[in-house]
Amino acid sequence: MSTYAQRRAALLDSLAGGAGSAGLAKRTSSNLFRYGAWHRPRGQLDLSAFDHCLAVDRQAGTLEVEGLATFERIVDTTLPHGLIPPVTPELKHITIGGAIVGIGIESNGFRHGFVHDALLEADVMLPDGRVVLATADNEHAMLFRALPNSYGTLGYILRAKIRLIPAVPYVHLRTTPVDSVERFLADLQAATERDDVDFVEGLFFDERRLYVMVSRFARQVPHVDDILRQHVFYRLVQARPDVYLDTKSYLFRYDPEWFWNLPESLPYRLFRRYAPENLRNSGFYKRYTARKHAWRARLGLRSGDHSMEPLIQDWEVPWDQAAPFIRFALREVDLAGRPWIVTPIRTRRAPTLYPVTPNRLYCNLGCYCHVRRAEGREDFWHTKVMDSECFARGGIKMLYSSTFLPQQEFERIYNGRGYAEAKARYDPQRRAPALYDKVVYRPQ
Repeated sequence: MSTYAQRRAALLDSLAGGAGSAGLAKRTSSNLFRYGAWHRPRGQLDLSAFDHCLAVDRQAGTLEVEGLATFERIVDTTLPHGLIPPVTPELKHITIGGAIVGIGIESNGFRHGFVHDALLEADVMLPDGRVVLATADNEHAMLFRALPNSYGTLGYILRAKIRLIPAVPYVHLRTTPVDSVERFLADLQAATERDDVDFVEGLFFDERRLYVMVSRFARQVPHVDDILRQHVFYRLVQARPDVYLDTKSYLFRYDPEWFWNLPESLPYRLFRRYAPENLRNSGFYKRYTARKHAWRARLGLRSGDHSMEPLIQDWEVPWDQAAPFIRFALREVDLAGRPWIVTPIRTRRAPTLYPVTPNRLYCNLGCYCHVRRAEGREDFWHTKVMDSECFARGGIKMLYSSTFLPQQEFERIYNGRGYAEAKARYDPQRRAPALYDKVVYRPQ
């Protein structure tokens, strides 16, 4: 904690000298997926030093952590104590601060909600350089409630205190194939209502090929499956009814393949088997892809396959709307053999800028790949029609990836009035961009 205080003091001294801006610089790769060109602010506020786990309190079940600490670092710190965050996103290099001011989910969200539901307090650096302590019941409760889904437009988290939950060394994952959307959703919902289940999610490819995955912590297992070198996770669960993983591998099970974005050709099979572990993660793939596109652009070469477009999104609809939403997705979008993910989510409270209904079960539908452009349609047509269907069914979607809403509709869905009140109090000079300007796609 003393080193955190020193880093904070040095940061405030640098700001007093005129350094810094609303843009964020950090060591890890970004997990934002903006379509098209994305222009960062000219100046950068370097918070990369704020990436430490500060203190684990085993008795209280809490962690003090700096905002730029990755979930991999957090799990490596807490798991030896038999503790983990209640919700740990699947990609290792997502940061705790980013997941709080964004929206972070996982397969135990039916019980623990979102990443931000574990937040107890936060030191927030406001756009004018002041640092305030925000809790649910102090003078900055408005900021505390408005942080989730604010994406740094109200300030950056320097330090957070979060709840932890007990964990044991292994996870036993049981997969059941089903052949109808109704059975798939009924089995997922039933699993969320059981006390002996820790994680619930589903994969599906079409209306007859769906997989319900129910997982439990385990102190002992007959063997441990290797999803770093030997197996591709989403293939493995289709081939075996029972999969056993160490807990860290389960929490980051989609990270080695970047979900399913590593090809399964011979060169990549060799890469899986022999590449150093520090190259077998989503952060490396994201940096490699960005650098490759940058170099191709400098050389005047076409970058990527222009017949494809991104469909990297998470949508959430009330559970009673899940079946028609899934059928709409299957009818309108061809993922070319790759799966969709369903994650049941239930939260106890609704933050200001992500107004879901507390204690209501939602179906989170995730897609994490590129799809073939629709002939004769406008750019990003698949995202636009999926967004429209989601919102028409009373749903909402995460803003880590692009959306195309007009401002009035955006403010209706994401509580523009509540955001305006928080912005007026915590960034009255508008030093940071507005949320709409930061997250909604507009052609350059």
